[in-house]
Amino acid sequence: MYKPKSTREIYIESLSINSASIEKQLADQSVLSEEIRSILDLVSKIYHENVERIVALCDKDMMALENVPSPLKLFVDCLAHVQRSRNLSSPASRLIQQYTSAWEDWM
Repeated sequence: MYKPKSTREIYIESLSINSASIEKQLADQSVLSEEIRSILDLVSKIYHENVERIVALCDKDMMALENVPSPLKLFVDCLAHVQRSRNLSSPASRLIQQYTSAWEDWM
């Protein structure tokens, strides 16, 4: 029998996919593996904290899902936070800036 994915599962699956994608892109830009790991660890930490908040809101009221960021938007927001809070190498900063700019252009 089909069981729909939970909100948490949807967000965590999206984090995994998006993290793998940006990891490859950062590596393709010759960003050092230590910096990539640092970026991904911080993104993951911030993302998980937000997912817990989103899940708690949705547990109280499923309609709250309409007012929270999508998994991709949350990921991009976490990348932007890392860029603002860390002194990143030029290639890493440039790639993350492209992500945030593309999101702004898309919206």
